[in-house]
Amino acid sequence: MEAVFKLSRRKGSAKWQVRKRWPTDVARILPGEFNMSTGEEDKKAAEQVLPVIVAAFTRQVQEARDKLAAAPPTTLSEPQALAMAANWYRSTLPQFVVKRPIDQLKQRELLDIARSRLAQAEEAAGRNDFMMVLRTARTLAHDAGLALDEDSAELRMLQEHLMGAFIDLHAAAVARLSGQPQYEPRRVNLNTAVEAEAPGADPADRTLEELLTAYEADKGPRWSGSTRKGVAPVFRLLRDVFPGRGVKSITREDARTVQELLKRLPLNLGRRKELAGLTVPQAVEKGEALGLPTIQPKTINDGYLLHIASVFNWARKEQWVPSNPFEGLSVHDAVNDAERRSAFSDDQLSTILHSGLWRAPWAPDGRKAGDYWVPLLCLFHGLRNGEAAGLRVEDIGTDDGIPVLHLREYGERKLKTAGSRATLPIHPQLLQLGFLDYVAARRGAEEFLLFPEGTVNQRGQVGAKLGERFSAFVKSLNLIGTKLGMHSFRHSFEDGLRRAELAERTSSALSRRIEPGSGKAYGDGMSTRQKAEALAKVTYPGLDLSHLYLS
Repeated sequence: MEAVFKLSRRKGSAKWQVRKRWPTDVARILPGEFNMSTGEEDKKAAEQVLPVIVAAFTRQVQEARDKLAAAPPTTLSEPQALAMAANWYRSTLPQFVVKRPIDQLKQRELLDIARSRLAQAEEAAGRNDFMMVLRTARTLAHDAGLALDEDSAELRMLQEHLMGAFIDLHAAAVARLSGQPQYEPRRVNLNTAVEAEAPGADPADRTLEELLTAYEADKGPRWSGSTRKGVAPVFRLLRDVFPGRGVKSITREDARTVQELLKRLPLNLGRRKELAGLTVPQAVEKGEALGLPTIQPKTINDGYLLHIASVFNWARKEQWVPSNPFEGLSVHDAVNDAERRSAFSDDQLSTILHSGLWRAPWAPDGRKAGDYWVPLLCLFHGLRNGEAAGLRVEDIGTDDGIPVLHLREYGERKLKTAGSRATLPIHPQLLQLGFLDYVAARRGAEEFLLFPEGTVNQRGQVGAKLGERFSAFVKSLNLIGTKLGMHSFRHSFEDGLRRAELAERTSSALSRRIEPGSGKAYGDGMSTRQKAEALAKVTYPGLDLSHLYLS
C-alpha cells in the first residue's frame, strides 16, 4: 500500500508532505482530500515517517466505513420533520427568554438586537436561504439516527421547517421583551411535538451536541469575538472525545481522562498542518510521535477546563445533568500569578510618561489621540485596553455634577465580565491634563467614538493595534519586567488602591471586581461622590505630570 503514497512539497514550503484522494465510497463524508505533512525537509527522513502517514490514512478510511455501516441511510417524512422542528422550538425557547431582572437601557438594547436578528432571519427565509439552521438540521438528523445526504430533499425539508421555528424563536423574544409573554408561534405547530414521531429521539439523556448547541444559543449573543474564538477549540475537543455521547453518561472518570489528555495536547493544534484532518485524540498521538511541544497549564485551566466547567454548570442549572463532572478540575501550574505580568513601578511610570507622546501637553497636532489618552485612562482607572479604547463620546458625562465615564456594552462592543459595567468618576489628574477638553472637541465634531481606534476588529477586539503599538514603545525603553504592556497599568492601579489603604469594598468597587457568591460587582449603594473621594486618593509617588497640564 505504501507504493501508492507519493511525497511532494507544498508550494513555498521546504517540508515533504503526502496528498491523496479519499476512496470513492467514503469521499462524501470526509472533507477535501487527505493531506499530511511529514514535518521533514530531508526526503530520506520524510520516507521514514511514511508508514505513520499510511497508518493514519488507513485508520481514517476504516473509521469512515465503520460509520457508514453503523448508520444506514433512512428516510424522513414531513410529519417527522414538523415534529422535530416543533420539539426543537420547545426545547430552545428557554434560551431566548430573559430570566433575570434588567434595567430599561438593557431591555432596549436586547429588544433592538432581537428585532434586528428577526429581520435578518425573515429576509433570509424570503430568499429561501436556510443556511442559518443547516448545522442544527445536521445535528438533529444525526441524533435521530438519520444519514441524510447534504443535497437531499429530506435535509432541505427539515431546514425549511427549522427556519420557520428559528423565526418564531426570535419573534417570541421580541414579543416578550415588548411585554407580551404569551406569544404563540405562527410557523410551527406545537401539537406536532410528539417525541415518538422524531425517530431515535431520547429526551431522557440529550446528547453532547444538543448541549453545545443550546449553550451557544443562550450564551453566544453576549460573546465577544475573542470569546467565540476561544470556545471553538473547546467545543472541538468535546465533540472529538465524546462523539454521540449522552451528557448524563459523561462521568467524573471521563472528565479526568479529558484532563490528562489536555496535558498532552499539542501547542497550536489548529494551525499545525501536520495535524490537519485528525481528531483531537489522534492529534495528541501524532504530536507525541513528532515530539511537538504541548500547551501550558494556564491554557489548560483557563482556556479549556474553565470553559468546559461552564458548559456543564449551565447543563446542571437547566436540569440536563444532576451534577457537573468537571467541577473543580485543574492542573498544577508552577508559575505564580504574580509572575505572569508585572505592574509598572513608579520609576517606570515616570519614564514612560516623560517620553514619546507625553513630552508635552495634549494638542490636536497629528498625534494619535488613543495612543495618548488610553494609557492614562488605564493607569488612573484600571481599565483594560479595549474598555478604554472603545469608549463613545456619549459615555463621558456628569452625575451629581461630577464628571464620569460610563462603561457599557453597545453594538459589537462587549465587556469582559458582567462586573465590568460601571459608572466611574474621572480621576482628578485626567481633568488637569485636559481630558474633558478633548472630549468636548470630539463632541463638537459630532464624532461617535471617543477615539478613532475604538472600532471592533474581526476577532471582536477593540484597540488591538493600539495595544500592540504601546507594547512596542515600552520595549523600546528597555524597561525590565514580565510582559510589560497596556494591562500592566491595571496592575499598577491595583497597587495604587492598596497604597491608598481604602476599605476593601471601596477598592473592589473602583477596580470593578465581582463580589464572591453574588455574581454582582462591588459598589452597589456607593454614590458617585463617595467613589470620587476615594479615587482621588489613588496616586503614584514620584510621578509628576505637571509638564502635561494645560496652561
